[in-house]
Amino acid sequence: MENRALESSTGHIVYYRYPRDGNLTEENDFGIAQWLPEDSNGAFTIKGSLFGMHKNERIRVHGTWETHSKHGKQFLVSHWERPLPETKDQIVSFLSSKFVKGCGKKKAELIVQKLGEQTLERIMNEGVVCLTGIKGIGPKNAVKIADSIKGNFEIQQMMMALLPYGISADTITKMYKQWGAECVDIVRRNPYKLTEIRLIGFLKADEIAMAIGVSPDSPYRLNAALQYVLNDMCYSGGHCFVRKDELMNRIRALLNGVPEQDILTELQLMSAHEQVIWEEDKVYPKHLFVYEKKLAYKLACMANRGGGAMPFLDQMIREYQLQQGIVLAEKQREAIRELFIQQLVIVTGNPGTGKTTVVKAMIDIYRRHYPDSAIGLCAPTGRAARKLGELTGLESSTIHVMLGFRPGAEPEYGDEMPLPFDLIFTDEVSMKDLQLAYHLFQAIGPNTKVVLIGDSDQLPSVGPGNVLHDLISAGIPHVRLTEIFRQARESQIIMNAHRINRGEQVVMDKSKDDFFFIEQSDPKRIAHLVVLSVLRFMDKGYKLEDILVLSPMKKGIIGTEELNNALQGAVNPPAEDKAELTAVGRVYRQGDKVIQVRNDYKKKVLNGDIGVVVGTAFVEDEEGEETNEIGLACQFQGKTIVYSRHELKDLLLAYAITIHKAQGGQAPVVIMPVSSTHYVMLARNLIYTGLTRAERVCAMIGTRKALHVAISNNKLVQRNTGLKERIEHNLRVYQHDQGVKKHVNLS
Repeated sequence: MENRALESSTGHIVYYRYPRDGNLTEENDFGIAQWLPEDSNGAFTIKGSLFGMHKNERIRVHGTWETHSKHGKQFLVSHWERPLPETKDQIVSFLSSKFVKGCGKKKAELIVQKLGEQTLERIMNEGVVCLTGIKGIGPKNAVKIADSIKGNFEIQQMMMALLPYGISADTITKMYKQWGAECVDIVRRNPYKLTEIRLIGFLKADEIAMAIGVSPDSPYRLNAALQYVLNDMCYSGGHCFVRKDELMNRIRALLNGVPEQDILTELQLMSAHEQVIWEEDKVYPKHLFVYEKKLAYKLACMANRGGGAMPFLDQMIREYQLQQGIVLAEKQREAIRELFIQQLVIVTGNPGTGKTTVVKAMIDIYRRHYPDSAIGLCAPTGRAARKLGELTGLESSTIHVMLGFRPGAEPEYGDEMPLPFDLIFTDEVSMKDLQLAYHLFQAIGPNTKVVLIGDSDQLPSVGPGNVLHDLISAGIPHVRLTEIFRQARESQIIMNAHRINRGEQVVMDKSKDDFFFIEQSDPKRIAHLVVLSVLRFMDKGYKLEDILVLSPMKKGIIGTEELNNALQGAVNPPAEDKAELTAVGRVYRQGDKVIQVRNDYKKKVLNGDIGVVVGTAFVEDEEGEETNEIGLACQFQGKTIVYSRHELKDLLLAYAITIHKAQGGQAPVVIMPVSSTHYVMLARNLIYTGLTRAERVCAMIGTRKALHVAISNNKLVQRNTGLKERIEHNLRVYQHDQGVKKHVNLS
């Protein structure tokens, strides 16, 4: 058998040579295994995409022989399938396997006893009907069994048809869930459809299209390319729209050889069908245009709903100050007045200017006047929400949780069902992108007051938009706190933050122990000093969760990825009593600090939440029953979450995180490398944001030159947004209408 080219073979995997634990993922599905064919006594090596294939399972592999220079003759798997079981024992074994839901061994034996060797063919052809009357199988179980069998073998046909085009097994499975048996026809006709349901990106779809033979100037290709480039430019640059000429330049480079007129014609058609919105020279993805337009209208309406003067308010403020034994600054008192006068007010300020104090005062005074009022507190991230709750003593949540975001559905609260609050405070507004701001304000009722709190000098949102900046520029009622309080002036962290904001270099008082700058230019030495600093702070009694290591970038020797590997080895080395799991190219170890990087509403773990690995555990299926898969158990705020290997792509080590990821949270200790190797990221607002994450101590490690470059660089990257202009337009329209109404009434 080994002396001839082998096209297919049915047999079993004896063991995996790679990966050694036999755990393949859809991102890394390449495996090497020992294969024992049914028609031979000798095992041989197979390799290729083996994801979903299990040891001792009966599988048919297809492929070709090749000779490896070191390992000799091997069989290269092009695709594989589960053959239909042929004997009664094989059918029972299949029915009672994990591939068929709702059927254990006893039920499987009863089914085969009634239906015989044609069991699977009958179930696939007749469906639940042929299972009716079998003991122990009710209507619900019958549907589960029939759907599982049909799905298993239909998806195999999809695999055989689509794997040769370079589509992964996992993608085919997801396509099948979306489109059913039609997915092969859909892909062969228009593979770019896969980008619409976000299973693959444009570049991968282009490879598949080339393999299928789709014409390079196909309208399907031009449409998908325009959508891809437009969205990529918006989301990578924080833009809400792209200039038409810039979009065309990028598209021409991507579709080299396609006539420009063909591209322009497709853009015009997309605009006519409102796939994109084209205004003058601005091209918007449709959803961002809708968010911007509706948000601007809502904000303008709220800004025009101001109330009258409240003469008793100054007396209430005086009484509050006496009871609390404090003297509020004039700007703080102004913020309180604006709360009662306006429906919408923004309160901003740098560290030490009393944002927390004024928020507490606003809540207390408002409650005294409206004792039965319902007050809601929220922030973009879990850490920021918890901090706001701790400072005010009230319940606080993320904006996503407050709005009732659900996977694949609109939020629970919105236009038709407003949030049940009279007053809402939302913190860390600089982090809000256009989409999140839109959803929040869509859920604001006509009589609900909103206070937006933030620091306008911090980094803008990761997503499209520059919401806080645009609201302030458009004239939404805004109070900026400027007075630095005496206690804050004692902190080098706060005073240096203000210096950085003014473009001045930091200063250090060696008599204080809250700010350090360690000079070092060699990136390897900087990384080593970061590790030593973490260990030193831990020796001084700080816990791991008290320390934030912040880097501007992910890549490089002092990027978060390399620092995480170094810190994991130093802080949490392997040990016999520590559980470990290797997945998605990373080692997760019991005791590791981890961060969630995508909202998972099902697990109730949100982007930016930091937790700790507590061990391994069996993964549960959709019905809450344990499977045979070993997953990673992590604890977030006292709640244990189990991740499957597939889900671990959304969980990173968090010994070191980016400054962007740290926004909205704080820690007692911040350690931050500042190096010229991060030259493209050296900016004032980045350094300022990193420094202001520190509550007690900040240690910077790097060169004064790099720090000087960062502080001097206050050139904010311009974001394309039309929110400010749309708010201003709506305000003018409102004022004009009010003027006309007043004139008519006078007449």
